[in-house]
Amino acid sequence: MIRLTRFRAVAAALALGALPLAALVPAAPALAQAEASNDAAYEDLLAAMETAIDQKLVLDSSLAALGREFAGTAEFSQAEAASPGLIAEVVAGIRPIIEGQSARVAKLYRPTTLALFARHLSPLEARDVAAFYRSDLGRKMMGNFSRQFTPDATLSNIEIAAPVTRAQVEADLGKAASATVSAMSQEDLMELGRQTQANPALLKLSLIGPGVQEIRVQMENEPLTAEEDAAIIAVVEDVFGRRFAAQ
Repeated sequence: MIRLTRFRAVAAALALGALPLAALVPAAPALAQAEASNDAAYEDLLAAMETAIDQKLVLDSSLAALGREFAGTAEFSQAEAASPGLIAEVVAGIRPIIEGQSARVAKLYRPTTLALFARHLSPLEARDVAAFYRSDLGRKMMGNFSRQFTPDATLSNIEIAAPVTRAQVEADLGKAASATVSAMSQEDLMELGRQTQANPALLKLSLIGPGVQEIRVQMENEPLTAEEDAAIIAVVEDVFGRRFAAQ
């Protein structure tokens, strides 16, 4: 039981290490990666994390949470009652804007992320951790994490435009990590134990976790550009205008 408990802690660290960095982040082109860091090992680790996450699932979940936040506001709830499907149409309309904004912010914070890796992992350790995220177990774990993740706490201040806090980010990530670990079979946990013994660098993910979460908080608080803000407003006005034009 003690051994399995330890493996669960390792699994949670691995899950928390990947999603905050990779969520909603399309893999960067090779040229952009080469410009971000002089050491390809850290680029390779970030690429492994990015591909381990099911980007579409995470984006779907994030937009669903955004729709729930819209539904909690007076303006949107009244409009939805009068014109069912309005919120879903707005969310679908702003999807490419949110995806583009996420990619822009990820590129902005990419050097900071790579520097975090370099502070805690040697290039060889970075390659060893990347190998885990590309393994069958690593992909299975992060696929489950992608399905469990939903940023309800992170988005809960959207109506009052308050900054996202560390506690909100930790709440969403911790909930998803706990659910992911709980869903792991004993066989998965034992396999994780075997991989950890063969790959001790996996244990160092717990050192990276706090820094990863702090970067995620900063990313969440990165403001929209004027163009992104105007594009979202245009979508909302278009949907409301078409649905209530005759009224």
